[in-house]
Amino acid sequence: MHGTAQIPFEFFTPEAPDLENFVVGDNVEAVSLIASLANARSASKPHAAYVLWGGPGVGKSHLLSALASAAQLSGLRVMQLSAASEFPDDAFVDADVLCVDDADRLSIAQQGWLFTAFNHVAQSGGCTVTTGSSAPGLWPMRDDIRTRMGSGLALEILPIPQDGLAQALSHYAATRGFSVSQEVLSYLLSHAQRDLTSLCKTLAGLDRMSLAQKRAVTIPLLRAYMTQSRDMHRS
Repeated sequence: MHGTAQIPFEFFTPEAPDLENFVVGDNVEAVSLIASLANARSASKPHAAYVLWGGPGVGKSHLLSALASAAQLSGLRVMQLSAASEFPDDAFVDADVLCVDDADRLSIAQQGWLFTAFNHVAQSGGCTVTTGSSAPGLWPMRDDIRTRMGSGLALEILPIPQDGLAQALSHYAATRGFSVSQEVLSYLLSHAQRDLTSLCKTLAGLDRMSLAQKRAVTIPLLRAYMTQSRDMHRS
């Protein structure tokens, strides 16, 4: 009966990205950097440009969104954009931190906007933080913009090794205050997308559902969750 019941939609809604729900792995330096940039009282003066780069699902967008949220809470002026979003007409933005996701996929017009915005933010003592799928020197964009994006600190966001996923997920569950058995983890890793972003999203939703339904995190509960999640994505 539990397995066939409709699961409320909110259990599938992704949690807002922050540093607390990011699985750090070998990315301690990147997380420390984000925390420092987000702190309005940080004594260290930032570079004008920072780049977070790496393959799909490693958490680049998560860290960028976490930075934007934390910086705003700290009292900094933040503008957050992505290659998929509509850029403002005016590039002379009042921002302490300019965040641009998927910067290596910007259109020609977006590249021109970023060139002007980057220079303006840098002259005001702020910084621009971008993400891309490769190191900035390889980005397919105007040379002058590529040079500026790569002029500061570029950090590769490293994936969790496949043989370390179970341990990383177990630690992630523990930070949320629940435990997950090896059997449940094995089922999850055998039946789900094996990128950390998707796996953590599933565990977070499973945690919320188990609390709401006062049920233990078991394979039947996970199976029901994953089945409805797939059905929702098909519809």
